[in-house]
Amino acid sequence: MIRYTIRRLLWGASVILAVTLAVFVLFGPVLQWKSNVEPARIYAGKNAQPEQIERVSKILGLDKPFYEQYGIMIRRLVLGPNQADKERMCPNSTEAECDELIGHLGQSFEKRRSVDKLIFSRLGVTFSLALVGAFIWISISIPVGVLSALRPRSIFDRITVVFILIGQSLPVYYFGLVALYFLAYTNKIFPPGGYMAFQWSEPWPWLSHLLLPGFTLALQFTALYARLVRGGMLDALGEDYVRTARAKGAGETRTVFKHAFRNALLPIVTLFGLDIGLLFGGAILTEATFGLQGIGSLSVDAAYRFDVPTTSGVVLFSAICIVVANIVVDLLLAVVDPRIRLD
Repeated sequence: MIRYTIRRLLWGASVILAVTLAVFVLFGPVLQWKSNVEPARIYAGKNAQPEQIERVSKILGLDKPFYEQYGIMIRRLVLGPNQADKERMCPNSTEAECDELIGHLGQSFEKRRSVDKLIFSRLGVTFSLALVGAFIWISISIPVGVLSALRPRSIFDRITVVFILIGQSLPVYYFGLVALYFLAYTNKIFPPGGYMAFQWSEPWPWLSHLLLPGFTLALQFTALYARLVRGGMLDALGEDYVRTARAKGAGETRTVFKHAFRNALLPIVTLFGLDIGLLFGGAILTEATFGLQGIGSLSVDAAYRFDVPTTSGVVLFSAICIVVANIVVDLLLAVVDPRIRLD
């Protein structure tokens, strides 16, 4: 198990390294050569003079060759800004002030603040939305998928298939706007939007503001997962080991959940890890529809304002979330499925 874990960690590090190279090329040479976007000019302002742009280019290290810029990016991503970076980008500032201005992912051109701080200031909103949405779609999709597989071609199964098709067809923003109109503005069952910080003494305000966005976000995931669970259960129930268990006199509940459901769960676990990683990177449409200031809205605002460090920082953060989620899923699968060989 230790060797397997080390291999997965090395694989994750190599993927992140490849992503950093792709992000650097896209937001560096490609952006400058193909789109004529000069990061130094954006940072200096619209009416900046050539000497100001040149000075900003030196401060940001953009006057160096691209391979040196990439090396600086990797070093800062792993170890954080060194003393030379702090002296260039936040002179005459205290250590605490400099930590607010520059971080592992650089400094925002628009807000003149560490991209790390910007992302982590929005992470609570996106994490809460992902947590509520994931709980909703898992709680609904697994029971529905299992019951549909146990009663194929029944009325319940046919109704479920119809709702699955509707759920996969409706765009998130359309369902979100309809839900806002009927459940928030007209009947005032849910708050119309916004976010309330979580408090242990009174968690309901936090949950009430996230239930409607959570259901909206979970709609398409619920449909997809119910369909996968149904298909996986139908395949598993037709396998020889299930028929053997029934022939030996095993109870139906034991046969379904210990034998069939356990094997049908494996692709669901894999997909769940990928989806959670994507959601942590920002549920853009849902956040925009309900006015949630999470990572998704941060990335949209940064792209609109050509804030290159913030946009690239969100992309890197999303990639890291997805890689970490994949590693966790691989380790969970190694525990759940005894057929995986770890040596």
